[in-house]
Amino acid sequence: MQLYLDSYGASLRVKNNMFWVKPAQSEGKLFPIREVNAIFLTKGVHASTDALLLAIEHAIPVLLINGIGHPIGQVWGGQYGSIATIRKRQALLSTHPQGLLWIRDLLVQKLENQQGVIQRWVDHNSSFDTEKFDAGIRVIFNMTQKFRQVTLAEAENMAQMQASFRGWEGTASRHYFSSLSAMLPAAYQFSKRSKRPAYDNFNALLNYLYGVMYAQVHLSLIKAGLDPYMGILHADQYNRPTFVYDVIEIYRHWMETVALQLCVENKLPDNAFTIPDPKIGVWLNRPAKSIVVNSCFDFLNKKVTYKGLVRKRITHIDLDAQRWAKDFQKMTF
Repeated sequence: MQLYLDSYGASLRVKNNMFWVKPAQSEGKLFPIREVNAIFLTKGVHASTDALLLAIEHAIPVLLINGIGHPIGQVWGGQYGSIATIRKRQALLSTHPQGLLWIRDLLVQKLENQQGVIQRWVDHNSSFDTEKFDAGIRVIFNMTQKFRQVTLAEAENMAQMQASFRGWEGTASRHYFSSLSAMLPAAYQFSKRSKRPAYDNFNALLNYLYGVMYAQVHLSLIKAGLDPYMGILHADQYNRPTFVYDVIEIYRHWMETVALQLCVENKLPDNAFTIPDPKIGVWLNRPAKSIVVNSCFDFLNKKVTYKGLVRKRITHIDLDAQRWAKDFQKMTF
């Protein structure tokens, strides 16, 4: 279970050696330690030192997130989930052509996931112009083939290949998001993907959902003994978890699916979005955040078959991180 406190004035404290969560306008509730595996806090939430110490004592990460759900800090005991050898191997991989081949495989999986999202939509909505969607699928498939054909010898020229990777991924994404827009009700359609800031409602929703996923991936990497700040494709940036940016690519389609469902099924209130300042674009309002967060975790906690195992989606993230950690230990350079 994840405790997600995002309402102004909410409190996180300790009672009877359990976490006590009290929203500002309602009664508090106790959560046993054994049921909590992560805690997320936003601006305006009060957390006692007793609660933070209890979390550290039981290796429960506490993440501080901003208004669009992105993690900006954490409270933890400073211990990675495994030995330092894993991170040493990760450091070697980050500057070695084998690292690009590892990223290649992730991007192949990402593009296959994108094709799957579009194809499932076409299969269940025959009234749409399938030719337009077919064109998008073809482009994404062609970019996937470019990734598949990259060899270790080609990866030796890392700078050039990294640029090619970004170009192929960008081409696929433009066609993918064009298809996503066509799937949406008119009120949510958009002209192009906008990140920070978002310039339309759907991108604001998607940015918030991505933020939740960033936090989940960040936690899984730490638990597996990997360094979230040591990226391979994404260049090093001060105080930016670039390895999270690398590996989140294979999970983005989950958040895109949640966003599609919320919009198509009209589950968001009329006041779900606001523009507090044109410089920061469109934001998701607090009344809608609880709907989005609950929908997100309902989706992540659903069991699915992935890589031959039936587990909750959120568990599959942990298993992937553990698998990568083991793979890195075995690699030779």
